[in-house]
Amino acid sequence: MSMEPTEDADTSYVTMEDVLKEQEDLEETSRAVLGGSDEKNCTYSQGYVGRQALYACLTCVPEARGDESKRCAICLACSLKCHDNHELLELYTKRKFRCDCGGKRMPDVECKLGPKKEEDNALNRYNQNFSGVYCVCHRPYPDPDTDVADEMLQCIVCEDWYHLRHLDVEPEKNVKNYAEMVCGGCMEKVPFLKHYVDKIEDPNKTSLDDTLQVDVTGLDDTSASATVDEENEDAGPSAAKQPRLDDSTVSETPPKSAEAEKKPPSEPKVDICTKPPFDAEGAEKGYKKGASFWIEGWRKQLCQCQGCLVIYKELDCEYLLDPKDTVQYYEDVGKRRQARVGSSYEQGMEMLSQLDRQTQVSMLTEYNRMKERLLEFMGPFVTSQQVVTQDDINEFFARLKRDRRAEGSASAPPHFCR
Repeated sequence: MSMEPTEDADTSYVTMEDVLKEQEDLEETSRAVLGGSDEKNCTYSQGYVGRQALYACLTCVPEARGDESKRCAICLACSLKCHDNHELLELYTKRKFRCDCGGKRMPDVECKLGPKKEEDNALNRYNQNFSGVYCVCHRPYPDPDTDVADEMLQCIVCEDWYHLRHLDVEPEKNVKNYAEMVCGGCMEKVPFLKHYVDKIEDPNKTSLDDTLQVDVTGLDDTSASATVDEENEDAGPSAAKQPRLDDSTVSETPPKSAEAEKKPPSEPKVDICTKPPFDAEGAEKGYKKGASFWIEGWRKQLCQCQGCLVIYKELDCEYLLDPKDTVQYYEDVGKRRQARVGSSYEQGMEMLSQLDRQTQVSMLTEYNRMKERLLEFMGPFVTSQQVVTQDDINEFFARLKRDRRAEGSASAPPHFCR
């Protein structure tokens, strides 16, 4: 377990609130990966799901490590029901994928959650992650052969994961301010993105005088505001919200003349257009070789004229226009689901408040005892990089139970027959 005590704190013991808070942190991480996925039903019948958590089973298909044609993946429900106690690779989330459990790529596996899967999942995409390696260095994660700590980021195009140090990023680049990343290789595969680098405007920023002065529609202020609000509402919780300005912040503008009022509104203005011919010289001014980082809501600023839509289809990247494709949207779905039932922290604190002091102390004492023994038990597995199996866990708790009985017998008062 990961604790973050103060420098002067005694790390041997923790409070019950610490236990519940750590559980809440673990739940937050779990919701980010699993919250938007179905844990009870195989997703095969849903077709190519927009985004879901996936796993590669190396127990059922061990040859997937070296043979690209053997790569396959299963949904969350199948990982729990059909592949329990197997060696699984967590792939985080992937887009437009149909579960392979019991399908053509896993013919020796029987899916316990659905009918036999006769069709070939021809539209599934398999990258090197399905073989357990990542980045341009083609190494596993975590890498047992290096102690270098490095953040890993997922490219939203190829969906591979990359070490930050391998992204060919300028040292002064502050990637913390960005919501999504496109790796250098995908910038070449989707070249029109080069034209948007350093041209995307932050929708949450206003000018220095707190006045929003962006007009890309040619419509009047009222219609433009309504259009933006409607688009954001349709886009879901991950859409970047445009700032609202009250009467005190809107700058005064001269009234329109009668002649101007009679003129029909101009055609929507497109500041950036991706259809050919590209302005290669103009693109190079903003884009430099390597990965690119994008602020939240940047996809909404992509040109959607007919010429550009053709380009997106030809390059098979129409998903960039789908607000539900983003990982943030997926995570928001999971958070909303959890909010309806409440977190374990909230439930635990409510339960804890109903217990007397002696019971609280007893619970915490047992927790700290189990924590110490669990860390001792896990030590050899960490050192040898071994996988902890269900049998190992069962053995741990059986040993804990035996030790507790022995301690109870040793501490019991002597009994004399009369």
